[in-house]
Amino acid sequence: MVYKVAGGLPNCRAFSGGHPGKYIGDYENAVYKHTYEERKGKSFEVFRDHLSKEHYDRKIWMARDPRDAAVSRMLYRWHRGISGSKKQYQAHLDMVLQKEKDPQSIPFFEICRYTGHDGWPRTAEQVVEEEQNRYDEMLKFVNILDKDWYFFTFENMVDNNVQALNDYLGFEIQNDAEVPSSSGKAKVIRKKASGDWRHWFTEEDVALFKPAFKSYMEFNGYDCSDWALEPNPVIEPRYSSVYMQNLPRKATKNKILRYLDPVVQRLVKQQ
Repeated sequence: MVYKVAGGLPNCRAFSGGHPGKYIGDYENAVYKHTYEERKGKSFEVFRDHLSKEHYDRKIWMARDPRDAAVSRMLYRWHRGISGSKKQYQAHLDMVLQKEKDPQSIPFFEICRYTGHDGWPRTAEQVVEEEQNRYDEMLKFVNILDKDWYFFTFENMVDNNVQALNDYLGFEIQNDAEVPSSSGKAKVIRKKASGDWRHWFTEEDVALFKPAFKSYMEFNGYDCSDWALEPNPVIEPRYSSVYMQNLPRKATKNKILRYLDPVVQRLVKQQ
């Protein structure tokens, strides 16, 4: 989305990630994407402080169905590599491979037990508690956002339902824009679809996650009564185990890109 929005503005720079304020500069136009992650020091308190100091002409909160987000987050776990965690990574991968062979043989939460950053395997209670805390904090934050924020969903982007977004921005986004491969971010692209959770979740997962996601789903207009699972689930390896295996293979390259990024930004500002 950050590149689609940037594509609708002249001489626009697109920045994704980093600590809030990292890329602030004197640009004709600029678009910034930030994600919430307490573990990386990007808490909502940090964002509240940043927003009190910096002015943005437009501000968009982009939501995604928490069920799909959980699947993506689980598969993205090893994007920084597997150094020092090879046994955990292999255990996680083995669970995903088992799920691919028989999607109904193992609940989704069982796989998530192997994705922790502070010990593994976690308990089912710890998995659900993490999700509950994540969306409790999100809900607190979105409830205090001013009326000048625009609320948009990942699903609207996938469905190309962007007219209301264009009206809010005052220009048309470049809908065919993609993440440039040179950015080091293109590797994160997986399915670009919604509803994948229906293939991953089991009835056990529905019982566990439904209370944790309910309030946030309601706030963003998701149908909280629709927890129907795919009767004949299919999990494609290229979007799961193969994707998982490719991420650590690219970790070294991405570390180099992250090292070069500050150098590139300094050179741009000097031009």
